Amino acid sequence: MKKPAAASLRLLPAVLLCLILALLCACGNLAVPVQTPLPEAEGLRIAVASDLHFDPEHTDKNANLGAVAYNPQLAEALLWDAQHQGAEVLLLTGDIVNAGKQEYHDGLIEKLRAAEDAGLRIYVLPGNHDLSPVTQREFAALYADFGFAEADSRDAASLSYCVMGEDLCLLMLDTAGYDAEAIDLPEAQSRSDDEAFLSEETLRWTREMLESAKAQQLPVLCAGHFNILTAEGRDPERTGLYLENGERLAALLREYDVPLYVSGHLHTRLVLQEQGLTELVTEYLLAYPTGYSMLDLTADAITYTPRRVDVEGWAREVGYNSRELKHFSRWQQKQLRDYAFQNVSDMSKRNPLTRKEAAQAVDFFYAAMNAYWAGTLYAQREALEAMPGYEPFFRCAEGYAYEWWLRDLIENATPMLGGFRLERP
Repeated sequence: MKKPAAASLRLLPAVLLCLILALLCACGNLAVPVQTPLPEAEGLRIAVASDLHFDPEHTDKNANLGAVAYNPQLAEALLWDAQHQGAEVLLLTGDIVNAGKQEYHDGLIEKLRAAEDAGLRIYVLPGNHDLSPVTQREFAALYADFGFAEADSRDAASLSYCVMGEDLCLLMLDTAGYDAEAIDLPEAQSRSDDEAFLSEETLRWTREMLESAKAQQLPVLCAGHFNILTAEGRDPERTGLYLENGERLAALLREYDVPLYVSGHLHTRLVLQEQGLTELVTEYLLAYPTGYSMLDLTADAITYTPRRVDVEGWAREVGYNSRELKHFSRWQQKQLRDYAFQNVSDMSKRNPLTRKEAAQAVDFFYAAMNAYWAGTLYAQREALEAMPGYEPFFRCAEGYAYEWWLRDLIENATPMLGGFRLERP
């Protein structure tokens, strides 16, 4: 295949947040939403996945880990599902492996190569978990066939690169955040910490790419690992979330009428909008609902559809005999449900509820998170607030992160979580 053709919410640190999402979505007898295949693409269909955290050595199936033990199989299922839904291109927006180990990269690359051989074109970016002990130059060499060798231009100061297709400019930005010892590109900025940043040189290169795309009248799709529209991404006190010069990147994208920036890192699905720029944050692959993003690009619009990986379909087709993966949704729910009830019980020890109130609180908890992942939280906000378990839940959660996090989630719900269409400028 040739190069590509045609609400802000306060957030928890990423590691804690992924655990919270895992447990929140598991309360009650969760009915898995029926998912229909996507219609045939009218233009270019691009899948976006983030935070695979590929780690074949992680085999613990404890309830608080859920699907993490099956991360190699879920990576394969993701690649299979993206192709079966008609994606021509897959963007992996960082944290593709865990701990940056060479052998983890080798294992993932084997799967990516098989998917490319089957017709899926893959472009990768590093996240904060992908380098060290692997260095910048080693990462670019490892993933030469997944963006770096194909790039029309590479930033000399980072692992950012640009691919100019016939009808699209794909701008892949390295937002760093990894161990400073992994920085070994000759013109890269020397650092003494592992914070995320965009250097002056990278911003200059980005402007050059945007100017080139403008001259060629090419629409631009921009991707990075760290976020640019969250309040935390702009707060230097938020270690692990802050992106130095993120606001300047957002301003630059607006200047060149780039409508969409896609990212990951936060382990949850978010849609944020500010002054004409939209950021789509793709969820963590290894937590419920094992999702990714699908973008349909046509001459006049970008359409986003959230997508759950059809793990059961993949397991049937490849003949995988694991009972858990053949009945993945039920197994994952059971794992997460057990963990959820334990945590609700723990909160109740400090903030006691009656048995009836506890049951109502769990019902509310489940309904809110089910609506969130179904993309209907905005429409169901009033109904959720009227549920008998609304008040008991927040009384029980007082003093815990769940209290402000879930309240903010409901208050800031947007219909765009269930999908959106952005008109091209």
